[in-house]
Amino acid sequence: MRTATLYCFLLLLGHHISYSQDSQLDTIPWSIDLDDVVVTAQYAPTDSRSAVHRVRIIQQEEIAQRGVVNLEQLLRQELNIRISQDLVLGSSLNLQGISGQNVQIMIDGIPIIGRVGDDIDLSQVSLNNIERVEIVDAPLSVNYGTNALGGVINLITKKSQLHRFDTQVEYQQESIGRKNLNAALGVRPTKKLLIRFQGGYNKFDGFDNVKDSIETDERSFQWNPKEQYFAGGSVRYDFAKEQHIRYAINWFDEEVINLGSIRRPQFKPYAFDDYYYTTRHDHSLHQEGAIGDNYFLKTTIGYNYFQRKKNTYRFDFDTEEKSELANEQDTTRFNAWVFRPVLASRYSDKKLNFQAGIDIRYEDALGQRINDESSNKENFSEISDYAVFGSIQYQAFDQLVLQAGARIAYNSRFDAPVVPSFNLKYALSENLTLRSSYAKGFRSPSLKELFFYFVDANHFILGNADLKAETSNNYQLSLDWQTKIKSQHFEASATAFFNDIKHKIDLYQYVEIDGKLVPAAEVGQTSTQYAYFNQSRYKTVGGNLRLNYTVKNLSLNLGCSPIGRYNLLSESTDDVSPFTFVFETNGNISYRFPKQALQLSLYIRHNDKLIRYFQDYDDEDNPVTGELIQDGFTLSDFTLSKYFWKKRIQFIGGVQNIFDVRNVPFSGGSGGAHSGGGSSTPVGMGRSWFVRLSWQFGWGS
Repeated sequence: MRTATLYCFLLLLGHHISYSQDSQLDTIPWSIDLDDVVVTAQYAPTDSRSAVHRVRIIQQEEIAQRGVVNLEQLLRQELNIRISQDLVLGSSLNLQGISGQNVQIMIDGIPIIGRVGDDIDLSQVSLNNIERVEIVDAPLSVNYGTNALGGVINLITKKSQLHRFDTQVEYQQESIGRKNLNAALGVRPTKKLLIRFQGGYNKFDGFDNVKDSIETDERSFQWNPKEQYFAGGSVRYDFAKEQHIRYAINWFDEEVINLGSIRRPQFKPYAFDDYYYTTRHDHSLHQEGAIGDNYFLKTTIGYNYFQRKKNTYRFDFDTEEKSELANEQDTTRFNAWVFRPVLASRYSDKKLNFQAGIDIRYEDALGQRINDESSNKENFSEISDYAVFGSIQYQAFDQLVLQAGARIAYNSRFDAPVVPSFNLKYALSENLTLRSSYAKGFRSPSLKELFFYFVDANHFILGNADLKAETSNNYQLSLDWQTKIKSQHFEASATAFFNDIKHKIDLYQYVEIDGKLVPAAEVGQTSTQYAYFNQSRYKTVGGNLRLNYTVKNLSLNLGCSPIGRYNLLSESTDDVSPFTFVFETNGNISYRFPKQALQLSLYIRHNDKLIRYFQDYDDEDNPVTGELIQDGFTLSDFTLSKYFWKKRIQFIGGVQNIFDVRNVPFSGGSGGAHSGGGSSTPVGMGRSWFVRLSWQFGWGS
């Protein structure tokens, strides 16, 4: 019933309405190319070429062209970003060799909460109302505080339209059993008031790489079935020429079903089934606009609610009854508030400008697996952060811009250091720009890392209240070049980076000695129990090179990135080098046929093999060095896009994962008593076909 009602509602939005392609454009009154506008960590909406920070932009047109519906699918082709899969917890990312808990993922500047397994499940972040995605792969702790130590990914929603009425309806289906339907409706009752609604539905039937088909008598799947529903709306009021206020609300609901294998099939068969339910509610109030000719004020108030439930049942096939298993039910809930006003000057005739802001954050957690002995409430914990931050931007002369910033914070659980940053942007010539930066990062341990308690038949994971906060030093240097020769446009960029993180938090095997948790490797032991500990030092070093060539209707992009990850074992043995490097490449080529309103695109991304070193022990319990090697793999997609009826209707089709990559082997170990054998890890569901049909209509002025 719920599905049918939603389908009818979404389809009605597209009935008998006309469309103009310009409805996708933002109406912010800045005299710059709107395709190049960035807002992440900027004083005001800024041309990306003028920004002090280097910002990568993925526009809505490219999002649609790739045939992707969530953030995980979008980022898997991006250079410097590596996606990992957990078939229960979801997908996570690694940016510049830094794990996802150090990357702040935001929607319109408000952090997304609900890190399961230390990371945001990227497959839960829908792209249905996203205008563009901005990526800064450098610390922005001065601007955004904790969790921005490794970088920021900011999703910018659609906030404006040119017509009085605008609608969009999209339907996509994939051969692996995935369906996506979403729609949006925008109404401008007056020139100053805009009301938008959007909603959608994702359904995945489940897939198993081993069975090679979802049509099977077996109950369990390698990739679990899931259903997602999402809806939202916003109201924007332009109360002055360059000022507006906007309220937005978003709702998300997901069900993942993990059906167990049949046990004792010959006599009273049964199975253990897990059901995972995720609910998100996000509210935000934004004020943005100019104050006079020389100041820009942006205020954000946000509230986020996240709940994850796990229900485990025993299903008896003879009676077709299911019963709850004692001690196997769990509900965890998080609340988060953010208040963030930021004032910036924008004098065009002065050398000095500034930005100053306040950032107040509060988060609490409630659940059976939260064990905070310092709290006066059972299964409850909380943490808050109060900060002031600012920066000064000095334009020494036309070609040189210097920026220095700092953040001073009070954290309710940790001593937060003063976090500084320094940036330089120098135009060596009209076509060549140099950027360099130093930034200090800070991340306080999450409530889960501090107070998690998860012990059952298959898990033994503890938080650690003695954790220290992470701090880092980041250095980055980049060079950007572009030129245009008649109809040919060339762009090239080269970046080098070095990240040095102290007290990096991760899971390690542990033993208990004199009532204290100690990493098992430190005392020459192994264990099946895990807890969070600080690693003394972690570093990444590397760079990337990107090339872009456009001539008439042809566009070619190439990129490569060597990334070195630090090996902690190198401090205690000569068998391991300090850094292990991976070499990753990506590229895409697109060709447009303007008369036919047709575009063909090919995307490719190679993930190099990963090598991890660990301390192991031989049969006589002598320490030896083991290694775990995950093979490299290549992902490639092809898409075809065709417009009809004066670009009112768009068809997109193609094939994803052309090389049919599914499970990637990993192997290694020292051959000792505790070594592991060869196995594989899932990275994809193999080759699949998809089709997407979208209708976009608008009328009125």
